Amino acid sequence: MRNISIFLLYFQPVTAFLTSSSKSSSKNILPRVSRNNLPRLQEQSSSSKLLNNSLDVIERIDSQELIGQDYSIIRKGGIYIQQDFITSAEVTALQNDIKQLYNSNQFIPSGLSNRVEGDKNEFGEEDRLTCTITPILLKGDDSFIRQVVEEKLETLKQELEETLFQENAVDGVSMEESNLDLVEMYYSISPKGSILPRHQDERHEDTKGEKGWMHDTRRSISWLIYLNNDWCTDNQEASGGGGQFRAYCRKCIENVQCGSNDGNLQIGWLSSSQSPEDDFEPVFLDSWVQMPKAFSDDADEILYDDEEPGYEQLKWRPMSALYRVRSDPDDLSSNRDLLKTNSVHSLEIKYPNREYLSQPFGADSTGWPNETELDPSDFIQALASQLSDKNIRQRFVGLEEIKGQGVKIVDVEPTAGTLVLFDSVVVPHEVLKVTSGERLAIAGWFHETVQDFPDWYGT
Repeated sequence: MRNISIFLLYFQPVTAFLTSSSKSSSKNILPRVSRNNLPRLQEQSSSSKLLNNSLDVIERIDSQELIGQDYSIIRKGGIYIQQDFITSAEVTALQNDIKQLYNSNQFIPSGLSNRVEGDKNEFGEEDRLTCTITPILLKGDDSFIRQVVEEKLETLKQELEETLFQENAVDGVSMEESNLDLVEMYYSISPKGSILPRHQDERHEDTKGEKGWMHDTRRSISWLIYLNNDWCTDNQEASGGGGQFRAYCRKCIENVQCGSNDGNLQIGWLSSSQSPEDDFEPVFLDSWVQMPKAFSDDADEILYDDEEPGYEQLKWRPMSALYRVRSDPDDLSSNRDLLKTNSVHSLEIKYPNREYLSQPFGADSTGWPNETELDPSDFIQALASQLSDKNIRQRFVGLEEIKGQGVKIVDVEPTAGTLVLFDSVVVPHEVLKVTSGERLAIAGWFHETVQDFPDWYGT
């Protein structure tokens, strides 16, 4: 893994990261090739029907159970909120730094909100502006505050590692490395009229098409800090109004953590069999199920170049499978009778904390679409088709689905000094329209290591 400091030039433009998260194809449930051999693809702006669909009215539900001041709320599908994470003097210094950078033309349109219809290269005056913080960013009287905030975030990072990763331990041994890194950090200015459509900050690598499995790290925990004094939605004399952060959350069941498991990212939820109002079970996608190449007659041409040395001796292919985590690892009965195959039995023996919900599958499996480019909603439908049990298929919903019962809205007012944290994979979110003033924030992501390619891959 590359050990990356926030002040190394690892940054890609914030717009590139968010745009790639807003729409991606699902081609990489097909072949996986070495990261070292993948070309660097140019990020392209494109709108997503998941972003641009008008949202149905969702009944507001008391969401206090998904707001907390304990980091563990992040692994339960909720939002961590801490007021006064930074002091009023630090807020003022950050405001001054933003002002100087703006006056020096360091901000650019994000291209994600209020785009001029029909023109991908021009942006309206209401579009959000961003400035990525890098080592070569213009220095000024208050630029010292960037280092101050970084040091606070590094301390926060250590606390998150100790809390979130340790809680995922089995028999006292963590199944995931404590490897968060503060990688992305940027300022944003959202003028009156600005919005940020609903999106997710990170997705499973197999939803990213040709861009999947390219990078050594992924977004793990999203963070933002508000920088507006006297901000109030209902007060006409306030410095500004609107611009609330809105999250759409589902509460994870007890004794299980959402987001990731053993490095496998969550791909959806299972509603309760009793009531959709109850807690939800996270469903994870394991993309590296080791299967003999003879599992499919098409495996050779999909995975390997027939001119590659030793081609005839290559015997393994990676396949995928969906699973949920057993809240009681000693209970091995719940779905085993439905999946009496040697491959599933061997997987559950190898991973006794998992209950596999599908047979191993690939792009040539029955029910998988022929298209090589799938948008996120079609990808979720394709995954659902692989679930072995009809009842489970009916209860399965993708992470980005916000309709239906059980979705709880969390709104956060942009109050100066307030810190917001949430899992980058699990929580769909948006920023509501700024009705007056300019909404200021500093935000970014803690990254964690993407799964390594298994030792048997390519053998």
